This record gives sequence, structure tokens and C-alpha cells, in this order.
Amino acid sequence: MTMQLPLSFYEISELIFLTVALTVLTRLIIYLLKRAWYKQKCKLVWTPIDVVERRSNLSYHEFIKEYASVGKPVIITDVIQDWKAITKWTLDFFKSECGSIECAVKEDKDEVEGLMTIADYIDYITIGNSDRHLYLANWFISDHPQLLEDYKEPIYFPNWLQRLPRKLLKKYELDNPELFIGHKDTSIGLHKDPNNGSAWLGMIKGRKQIVLFTPDQEEFLYSGKVNVFNPNLEKFPLYSKTNSIEIILEAGEILYIPPNWWHHVRNLENTIAVGSLLLNELNSELFFKSITEKDSLKGHLLPLVLEFPWLGKTLFAIGVI
Repeated sequence: MTMQLPLSFYEISELIFLTVALTVLTRLIIYLLKRAWYKQKCKLVWTPIDVVERRSNLSYHEFIKEYASVGKPVIITDVIQDWKAITKWTLDFFKSECGSIECAVKEDKDEVEGLMTIADYIDYITIGNSDRHLYLANWFISDHPQLLEDYKEPIYFPNWLQRLPRKLLKKYELDNPELFIGHKDTSIGLHKDPNNGSAWLGMIKGRKQIVLFTPDQEEFLYSGKVNVFNPNLEKFPLYSKTNSIEIILEAGEILYIPPNWWHHVRNLENTIAVGSLLLNELNSELFFKSITEKDSLKGHLLPLVLEFPWLGKTLFAIGVI
């Protein structure tokens, strides 16, 4: 009987190398096939509507079929009522728990006007005797782990951005979700969400008036320079051709905004809201294309680091991205 000799170190090393190479090759093939499928699937589609529907007991399948896949916004009314944030997040809570934190404040535009502590901003809202209308933005929940326990990611909105290192997300201002605290009559300027992203916005306290426009009306919106709530038609005559949809978002409701839908938001009361930019299989290729147009290298690397998170951590650590 012939005895089987143990494998040599060289043979073991060769076997390990071949196994690793086969695994990597298999992952790359799967990755390329997925990219090809997403390129066919990810088209900028939208559905003209006269009203934004309010839905409850909405399944994930229904959400995808009836709204996300056909580019329709929807208000979901029964998702966030069980969040701790609904009762816990008040102006007094943020002042006492997060008062020393500095955040950016803006005034009717996307430009940052300066920094204020949360306590000072809450005082500004409460006193209400200023001629300025400031709102607080770019306050990311991920910076404050104690707040993460107070809300749950809605099942409708899987977000590939969460696969990336948080420091990388912060560097490119893609960290999510974001808290918004707004003074009554504050207006967040007319805009569409960046990089062909879709988004959701959940109301914790107060009400927002939101005016939406389908993507095909972009040529009439003057790159967001129009004040939708008081349009100057002499200066912006093409705005008269738009067909807008207006909603009031109430506390306890979530609004889903598809990619490239322009929207203008005004706070009807002092408000607290939370929202997130979305990247997933429905808009991934549109998102990658937008990044590539700004920076070719980063645009081509982004899908790779989403598929292989270890690669993202490595490239970020050595300063490539």
C-alpha cells in the first residue's frame, strides 16, 4: 500500500493562492454581471402626478412597484410613530443633551451663514425676535451614538452608503441620516438632491410645506434661483410653465422623494425632522455617473469600494480617496 505524503509548504501555498485567486475572480465576475444588470435597470424615470398619495400598511414590495420603480413620491403615514424620537426629541431635549455642539446654520439658501451651538440656536428659536430666518442643517446623527437608539431605518430605504467608512462619508458630505431643526417660516431653497440620489424626510415635530416638480421641468426652474413661495415672474418668466405638486408633511409622516425631483421646503412651524440621501440598486448607476462627471477616478472607484468595503478602507487609509 502506497502512503500519501503530506503536502509540501510550496504545494500548500500554491493551493491557498489558487483558492484566493478563484474567490476573487468569482467575486469580480459576479460584480461585473451585477453592474451590467443595474445599468439596464437604473434609468431616470418619473411619473407625472396631480397629488402625492398618503399610504399606510404599505409593504416593501408595494413601495418598490408602485412608487420607487416608477419615480413617484409618496407619504408614508404609519412608520415612525413607534420611534422614541417622536416623544423624546424636543427643543428642550436637544438643548440639554446636545447644547454645546456647534452646527452650521443657513438662511433661505444652501450657503452656510455660520456656526451656532445647539443651545444658542434653540434660544434663537424660542425667543423669536430676530429678523433673520436661520435653519440648522448638516447635523449628522452618526456623530451622536445616543441618538441612534431613538429612530429606526425605515424598511423601504436600504442605503448602500452605509457600507462606506464613516470618515469617508463625512469627507464627501455623504454621511446620513441628517437632523434638521427649523425656525417657523424658514425656507430651504429650491433644489434637487445631489448625485441623482433619492431621499426620505421624516417629520418629528411640526409641519412642513413642500412643493415638488418632476425632473422634466428643470429648464423652467433657473437652477433653483426661484422662490417658489413668492416667484418673481418678471425675472424668471419660464417658471410660469411649471406644474407643481404641493403637500403639507405632518408630524409622524415620511416623504419619499425620487431622484431628480426638485423641491422647495418651508417650515410652517418650528420643526424637527430627520432625513437621508439614498443610494441603492434603483439609482446606483445614475449615482455613479454623477460622481464620475465630477471626478472620473472616484466615480469608477465608488462601485468597487461599495462591493468590496475592505478596498474602500484601504484606499481611504492611504489617501487615494
